[in-house]
Amino acid sequence: MALSSAVQGATHTAQRITWTDGEGDAQDLTGATITAWKQRRNTATSTAVTGTMSGVAPATSGVFTWAYSTADVATAGKYLIQFTATYGDGTKDRTLIEDWEVEKSIPLP
Repeated sequence: MALSSAVQGATHTAQRITWTDGEGDAQDLTGATITAWKQRRNTATSTAVTGTMSGVAPATSGVFTWAYSTADVATAGKYLIQFTATYGDGTKDRTLIEDWEVEKSIPLP
């Protein structure tokens, strides 16, 4: 699983992500609610990702989208991201920690 960089302040286009395990097999996300936390690389402070995570059919493909919230892409920098899938029975799966970058944007007038 590799994450694409985002651009500071850009919230229109969602990132499409394929969740795979350590062997490259797709994670079955059937019935899962996906959440995430991000941590800026130069700090120890973690914050919840507040954008919308939506599964893409079929759920067995491991594909979901992340529509960024304003807070997700407010500050340019390098981050660590970890996604969690919570299933209806309360069990959870987590991704390995992934690198993600929010690229600086030129301020608009």
